[in-house]
Amino acid sequence: MRNRKKTRTRVPGNKRGSYPGRELRRKVYKTGNGLLNFSMHAFDQSDASTLAQLTQERAEFSAFSLEGPTNVAQLDPETVAKCYLAQALQSSTIPTFTAPESNGLKSEFKSLGTVTVPVTGTTTVKFRQTLGSIPVYGSLITIELDKAHNLVSLTSSIGEPEGVSPIARRAPAAAVKAVERYPEFKKQLVNIVPQLMYYFDKGASKAKWRLVYFLQRVPVTPKRRDQTKHAPQCMDYVVDAHTGKRVAELPWTPGMAATLERAIDGLKQSREIKIEKTGAAVILKDTSANVQTFDFAFDDPSVNRDRLPGSAIGRPPEPLPPSAVSAHANTVAVAEFLRNVLRRNNIDNKGGPINCSINCVVAADSPDNKQWLNAKWYGDQMAYGQRLDDQGNLISISAHLDVVGHEIFHGVTRSTAGIEYAFESGALNESYSDIFGAIIANFDNPDPSTWNWKLGAGMSRDGTPLRDMQDPTVFHHPDHMRDFVQLELKKDFGGVHINSGIHNKAAYNILTSVDGAGNLVFTPEEVAMIFYVALTEHLSRTSQFSDSRRWVISVALSSFGKLPGDQLAVKLNAIKNSFSAVGIL
Repeated sequence: MRNRKKTRTRVPGNKRGSYPGRELRRKVYKTGNGLLNFSMHAFDQSDASTLAQLTQERAEFSAFSLEGPTNVAQLDPETVAKCYLAQALQSSTIPTFTAPESNGLKSEFKSLGTVTVPVTGTTTVKFRQTLGSIPVYGSLITIELDKAHNLVSLTSSIGEPEGVSPIARRAPAAAVKAVERYPEFKKQLVNIVPQLMYYFDKGASKAKWRLVYFLQRVPVTPKRRDQTKHAPQCMDYVVDAHTGKRVAELPWTPGMAATLERAIDGLKQSREIKIEKTGAAVILKDTSANVQTFDFAFDDPSVNRDRLPGSAIGRPPEPLPPSAVSAHANTVAVAEFLRNVLRRNNIDNKGGPINCSINCVVAADSPDNKQWLNAKWYGDQMAYGQRLDDQGNLISISAHLDVVGHEIFHGVTRSTAGIEYAFESGALNESYSDIFGAIIANFDNPDPSTWNWKLGAGMSRDGTPLRDMQDPTVFHHPDHMRDFVQLELKKDFGGVHINSGIHNKAAYNILTSVDGAGNLVFTPEEVAMIFYVALTEHLSRTSQFSDSRRWVISVALSSFGKLPGDQLAVKLNAIKNSFSAVGIL
């Protein structure tokens, strides 16, 4: 980030040569996504003098002059956030936090909207960085405000694409043709509009910034039946706007009047479910949670996606299919967790429907056109496969609550942070689904030290788990950054299911952290809240493990900053030590 010359302002009482913001130099750092990250927080003691100086400066700062710095509570959150951001970028109090320039173009910051975060009692306003109206891929600034619209925190990930001409040499149509020519998938490019962006190409022989066309959410289908097992349903394609060559392809879709009654699920457990009655007929629909379950009749959702969700399931005939009961009950359980614990109104936070389809089979991945050891979030609904048990009976993947929670949280991630599903970002995406899958499945037990930390039992042929958050090495997955596995995109999308073990282990450490007296430092609900707000309000498309560490700490400061200093220190140290123990620094 280019540092503009700023006139430094001495703070009364500071030692000679010490200026506000000096301690913030260490808070500006670059991660593997090419973005420069910065953060400051009202409850972080190292930021106290800086924030105090910013408060003193507001009386003379032009952005506040029309309304006056003491009247921020009367302004709308977006206006206040814009004022705080403008001041932070211009103030000499923070010499390292500036608006990057490239080719004479100044950075501008476009508002992405305002969100009230019930679990922290704060409001966030997000901004995307642009240069000459061209967005910077993965950039994000989040301004957090309290109820009186005072500044709680400022976090940012912004880029400086130097030496990149902002004028495209290739037309958008050339980008579409480049994607058409790229092998491996059949693509549906009708109505796909390429968008210009600045993109940090970390896959090049020498990582660098490029001007690219970004083609988002292109529906794809395999060309061959022997296509890789975890084929996506959509891809994002990145094409160099100067050369017309493909730069990257990024998987879009990741893999893994009501009446109460009881029914038997796929694990032969009695479950309480809500159904909808119309006369003598029953439909497997929970209107209060806006959840409905369908039968896809062993059709292929990757080939015949237009046929989803399938046929509504109901009664007659008798009884309700156990697989449908599993899918329905577990989906409602996840929806209730979203609403009651995280205060999120379904996946889209607007109360939108959560449809799920059982008896799905991707033929290319099935040995017999009946079994499909997978479950996927298809962008607007869930699709569940099934496996044979020892007696030759089909058991739906949806029978396992951790799997349902995992897959639905892919939907939450996609609708909020949108973290790429490739390489380290993809491993972070996968880990957040693992974290919430484990929390939801064990939430009735308040003691995480006794939780079942093994995940994905329904996804293997013999019913054994696929991952272990307590000890990832049990399944030959790394539990420390020194063992991070470098893979090509074609191999597990760059190792997303493998390297996720590192971040999973950090989350396990946090959930099981104890204080000096041997008491748990956090409740499961507190940990869920911290990770949820970090995911939905701070992480972005190219976020790395280290970004998660920083934003989790920032959310903890917002949540617990008013505790006595010694209690706050215990919580912050537990988080820092948990990440440090796995090499996420």
